[in-house]
Amino acid sequence: MAQINISASKAPVMPEAQDSILDAYNLLFRWMEEESLKAYQWYVEEKRRKATASKVLRVLSIAGLTIGTVTPTVSILSGGAIPAESGYVVLGLAGGLLLLDKGFGFSSAWGRYMVSATKILSSLKRCQVRWSMLMADWRGEHREEAILIEEAREIITRLVVDLHETLEGETVEWLSEFHQNLEGVRAMVGDLPGRSIAT
Repeated sequence: MAQINISASKAPVMPEAQDSILDAYNLLFRWMEEESLKAYQWYVEEKRRKATASKVLRVLSIAGLTIGTVTPTVSILSGGAIPAESGYVVLGLAGGLLLLDKGFGFSSAWGRYMVSATKILSSLKRCQVRWSMLMADWRGEHREEAILIEEAREIITRLVVDLHETLEGETVEWLSEFHQNLEGVRAMVGDLPGRSIAT
């Protein structure tokens, strides 16, 4: 079962005894790797849920629009057994489903989540490849330890920054979209006779 929010964890405590300072950096990298994977999995799972909700709402809305449109014809063919006015009710329900999708942002959310998951995975893969090459150089003693340490710091920092920027960027985009959707719903409902949403 998916977690409600992206979880966070404390930074690992570095053991006192280390063969090399790079061992400590390796522990730090593995921690950030796990944090990135948790965020990626959260976005993938939430994307799946939002996509399902969006598809269900849109299919039901299309079905409602179709039924509502043909109801007058069905009413004539049935000799008035089905009231033609019932088509307006079905059309209203179909419109309500679209409004629900827009208000809660199901359709746009899964697109945002897919983009965020892709960014996180892309950054993680780049850093994992660089880290594996760094570890190979370290074990093979091909470069000075000071240079390897500097590169280790740069890789870990890049992973942290990329993850933070992705999470922050998606949240800012969500907030902006939320306010736009809220204003849109207010405008739509406010146009109905006798209806208004308090500001």
